[in-house]
Amino acid sequence: MEMATFSVSSATIIKDSLSRTSLLSTKNRKPLLPLSLCLTLKASNSTLTVASMSYDKQLAAAKNAASLAARLCQKVQKVLLQADVQSKSDKSPVTVADYGSQAVVSVVLQKELGSASFSLVAEEDSGDLRKKEGKETLRRIIELVNETLASDGTYGNAPLFEEDVLAAIDSGRSEGGPSGQHWVLDPIDGTKGFLRGDQYAIALGLLDEGKVVLGVLACPNLPLASLASHNPQDDQEKVGCLFYAQVGSGTYMQSLDGSAPIKVHVTDLDNPEEASFFESFEAAHSLHDLSSLIAKKLGVRAPPVRIDSQAKYGALSRGDGAIYLRFPHKGYREKIWDHAAGYLVVAEAGGVVSDAAGNPLDFSKGRYLDLHEGIIVTNQKLMPALLKAVKDSLNEKASSL
Repeated sequence: MEMATFSVSSATIIKDSLSRTSLLSTKNRKPLLPLSLCLTLKASNSTLTVASMSYDKQLAAAKNAASLAARLCQKVQKVLLQADVQSKSDKSPVTVADYGSQAVVSVVLQKELGSASFSLVAEEDSGDLRKKEGKETLRRIIELVNETLASDGTYGNAPLFEEDVLAAIDSGRSEGGPSGQHWVLDPIDGTKGFLRGDQYAIALGLLDEGKVVLGVLACPNLPLASLASHNPQDDQEKVGCLFYAQVGSGTYMQSLDGSAPIKVHVTDLDNPEEASFFESFEAAHSLHDLSSLIAKKLGVRAPPVRIDSQAKYGALSRGDGAIYLRFPHKGYREKIWDHAAGYLVVAEAGGVVSDAAGNPLDFSKGRYLDLHEGIIVTNQKLMPALLKAVKDSLNEKASSL
């Protein structure tokens, strides 16, 4: 959605050496600008943007990048071999698709938007691939990346070589922060789900001055229909969703193969007893016992729906469930790429995302989120009751230690 914008340089209106009378005419004439606007301009560092920016060009590039990365991941998942899995310091599995997905996203974004000021905060780097034992894995990644880019017909004119792919992967070393624009990527969010043939997502967001302004979730195995009607035994069921959101423009969903997008919205449910809630599939990723205690205090009757990855954010944004609870084990620090895209997808669909104390998530601090306890997601009607249940449950759990 293109919006009219204009900027006023504070330097052309206010300088430190100017007195108030330089903005006002003599006492017999009206002010050139309202005093409130003058004060606002004076507080601005350099430029006042009066209307919201449009990120249409970035959004189009992000959708292309995530969709192509999903295509690569789908191909790998079909022929997944145990040899694809490496280990890394945090013990989570990394696959050929993880590296390939990151390379594809990096290449597409830079080709579409230019590389002069490109900044990407992402999960992987090429360290292991540069070792002797990583050469065969690297060869397969290069092959997959080139096949995927060529399949689009737009980006595959000249094949990428070893250093091209390694450089694309290593472009994700940015630290992010509160200034400028930074892409945030999890090339495969939900690697264990990916390895099981279950849910995973390519999650891509854009930060501008520390705020998430764009989010794209490619969920290759998520049904287009609601999870409530999902039948895993139905081979004819259509799967593969692309969720996307731009700040101020709402959230949309379409199929990964390019169906017409539809606007989605979180559920308007206001009775906690009727709510269903999502949590991480893996018990190692979240405290299921705490989630159960919270659900009990809310009076939730339905059992939890356990799904890998930020596909939960996508499903919640279209009303498949009403609550998402994530309470990592003590000592775990949440990374911004695990939530940035999903956060905006839910927020623009009318949902609320906060930490366990009700504080908004702050993506401006670098690669990590500093949180109080955990992350909770729901609609505006349910949030007050959910916050109370979370607080009571945390206090009860602490007193029992």
